[in-house]
Amino acid sequence: MTRPGPRVSVVIPVWDSPYVDTLPDAVESVRRQDPDVPVVVVDNASTQPLPHLDRVTVLRTATRVSEGSARNLGLDHVETEYVVFLDADDLLIDGSLAYLEREIERDPETAVCATSMIEGRTDERHRAPRRLAYPLSRLRRCFALANAVWSLYPSQGSAILRTAQVRAAGGYANSDVSEDWALRGPLAFRGRIALRDRPALVYRRHLSRRPPEARSSGELAGAARRVLDRLRADPAVPRWA
Repeated sequence: MTRPGPRVSVVIPVWDSPYVDTLPDAVESVRRQDPDVPVVVVDNASTQPLPHLDRVTVLRTATRVSEGSARNLGLDHVETEYVVFLDADDLLIDGSLAYLEREIERDPETAVCATSMIEGRTDERHRAPRRLAYPLSRLRRCFALANAVWSLYPSQGSAILRTAQVRAAGGYANSDVSEDWALRGPLAFRGRIALRDRPALVYRRHLSRRPPEARSSGELAGAARRVLDRLRADPAVPRWA
């Protein structure tokens, strides 16, 4: 009997240090899940050569693009039903991909299944998703509206998404600031957001990665405008929203 092929791909954008240095560990964390999972690495015009990686599709941009555009380039080369976007300095916990795939398949109306994360430096639970988001996610429309005001769930690493819906929603925003929120907004109106407390990711924040709380008010306002523009343009979002 022929073994069915993988149904999920992993996209990893990377550029310069420390991301090039941590990339092999990120890829290995995927390979431990299933050696046949397609991995797409997007070399975002890195000035530091990438290490050789077996059975990995490497795409290179001619010039440096935004984080959102780099992920979208990887998305263009995904051929599986599901996709996971992994940052090059994070690690998938063993068994995470199989768990995420099982959970999103429980309900065909689920657009995203997202889990909790573990802080790499402290081994404590990361603050996202916020505890309030779990009960709120059971109220689909309320959750989608609340998420349009404040980002309530992750879409990288600890989340599995339906590839077709990510494309229909326009992918990530062309930005380095809250580019993922612009995608999560429409996705919350396209289907249920299933939140699970089981951790699926080790979040390894490096000093070069600016934390969300360090963003200026102007950057946050720009991110909010991008979310609003996406919601207004998306035919899947009801006009009353």
